[in-house]
Amino acid sequence: MIMSVIALNGGPSVFTDTDDYFVEGRTFAITIAEALHLKAPPPIPTDPDDIADAKEAAADLHMSHTEIGARSPYYGLLLYATHKLGTLWLTALAQALVGAWLAFLFWRVSLPGAKAWTAYVAEASVAFASTLPFFAAFAMPDIFAGYVAMASVLLLVFWDRLAKVERGLVAVAAGVMLTFHTSEVLNTVGIMALAGLLALLIRTHRSRTLASFITVGVVIVGGLFATGIYKEAVKLKTGDELRRPPFLAMRILADGPGRDYLKFACAHGSPYALCAFKNLPLDNSQDLLWSDDRKKGIFNVTTIDTRLKIEKQENDFVLHAVLYDPIGQVAASLDNWGQQLGMWYVDDPIKNPHYYLTNDYWSTTNLPLLINSAKNCGRDHWGCGFKLSIDGSTWLHGMLFFLGLGAMGWRLGQPDVIRAVRSRSLDWDDDGVRLSFALTLIVAVVLINAFVCGALSGPFPRYQARINWLVSEGAAIALISMAPMLATLLPEGGWRWFAAQYERLRNLPVVQRTMGRVNADFLRFGMVGVAGFTVDYAVLHSVVAFAGLNPYAARFISFPVAVLATWVLNRTFTFRQPSAHGPVRQALYYAGVQGGGGVANIAVYSAALALAPVLQHYLPIALAFGSAAGLCVTYAGSKYIAFRPADITEVETAEVAEAG
Repeated sequence: MIMSVIALNGGPSVFTDTDDYFVEGRTFAITIAEALHLKAPPPIPTDPDDIADAKEAAADLHMSHTEIGARSPYYGLLLYATHKLGTLWLTALAQALVGAWLAFLFWRVSLPGAKAWTAYVAEASVAFASTLPFFAAFAMPDIFAGYVAMASVLLLVFWDRLAKVERGLVAVAAGVMLTFHTSEVLNTVGIMALAGLLALLIRTHRSRTLASFITVGVVIVGGLFATGIYKEAVKLKTGDELRRPPFLAMRILADGPGRDYLKFACAHGSPYALCAFKNLPLDNSQDLLWSDDRKKGIFNVTTIDTRLKIEKQENDFVLHAVLYDPIGQVAASLDNWGQQLGMWYVDDPIKNPHYYLTNDYWSTTNLPLLINSAKNCGRDHWGCGFKLSIDGSTWLHGMLFFLGLGAMGWRLGQPDVIRAVRSRSLDWDDDGVRLSFALTLIVAVVLINAFVCGALSGPFPRYQARINWLVSEGAAIALISMAPMLATLLPEGGWRWFAAQYERLRNLPVVQRTMGRVNADFLRFGMVGVAGFTVDYAVLHSVVAFAGLNPYAARFISFPVAVLATWVLNRTFTFRQPSAHGPVRQALYYAGVQGGGGVANIAVYSAALALAPVLQHYLPIALAFGSAAGLCVTYAGSKYIAFRPADITEVETAEVAEAG
């Protein structure tokens, strides 16, 4: 579902920082390959021109180490590897799969008694009613802020409902994702602190609670340790210390108190390197960091020695600037926090990449390679725009965000929660209390993230929109949990009226004749087939249009993916009765049936293309012919072979065998 939104919107997207991550990942991958003797190191240059180029590259690398510490080599490695294996489409798929997995886990552990079909509602909420797909398609680590938060909630709140393997996988995944961006560490610490306070108010199982908190603590330490190991390795190899740009110092300057303190300190002889820039406007942190205009910029236009000096003096400058005007800085930080909370819309992930393809500088980086390998933007480079506009996102995601908050607030205000709070009888084994705990943490992490990003770095839309999908997921879970209560909203007579109208409609002669001719299993199987067709076409379109495969070879990729999707849906939706076969035999029969259906599908598809070559430009038509043929074969095989219902005697024999 997530990938369908990505495909419909126009595919993966990039940002200026994507180039830094890609270069960092490539360097990391080459270093690993050389250390494992999988790749020979480059020969020492002997030609004068090669020597000059090597010296220039070394100088650029030395300069980059003053800022590249803010770019995760681990995310860079993920980006580089997935792009090499399958373009940015594989990057988007990997990022989407993590989100779908975490959303499913949250549904399963927070609603243990829910119907299976409600899992699709939960997944659909993040796919079609949130910002998640747009950030899953974004070749940046932003999406992982929400993933780490969700992983933390799963471990802290639902520790005992996760299997041991799931705990391990979630913990390892969270540890890896924590290395992708510093803000994720700060968010996780905030979630952990709040969860600890709330745990004091609830009757919990102390040993389980302690185990969950220890696990999250180990995850945080592990993430920091992995980051530190890489920095030390770079220092040993190059002699340089990886540093981060002075984000906080530039934020303090742009907020106002930093400007006032800088003028005061420089007038009194303080040796800050920033004193050389005290007469600049100093009112925009992005300009101060990245502008090439010497009338506005600092960090990007200065020398390496000045950069290093600014970075080394940053903590001292920030501390004294805050002490110089604490009230002013608190007011500015709160204002940034409020602005960040109001930025719920998607912007950078849906900007047309034309700029990166035509700009004098960015067109010489890796961004054109990344963009053009995933899509064809045309000769004028304008052909890679996205369907959703920033204005459209402002309205759409703003509405969804507030509706989601309302749904969660409605759940938290239900009588069962209110009574438990008032009577101080919050019990960890109560499903409502446990879910309320999780929803509270979700709302809290949205607030924490806004402060971490807005107050410490600056308010930018992508910093908040990247995590707001949690509200949509929380709202879906909240509404599903209230389904029994929602059924009582109308008076009993009202529901009886609806039931009577439904029965009257069913008893109409035309409806009776139609229903008598329609096989319910076939109807459900057809619905699953439509879902499979959608998956098949989304993958087919992606690999033909963006990976460059021909329509025949592409089918051998799209078809297995569609088979996997339909297998899951048919087991849980179409053929739910006890089966005559054990799981292994049933799986083998299903694979055989799908293979037969696949042969029919691909044969008819290929025949259509061969008999009518014009259909190569209208692949959905050829695909529909193939799918119809495959549907007939697979339905018959699925119903009468793979999912053949067990006889009563078979069921009784199986029950006796299990009892024995």
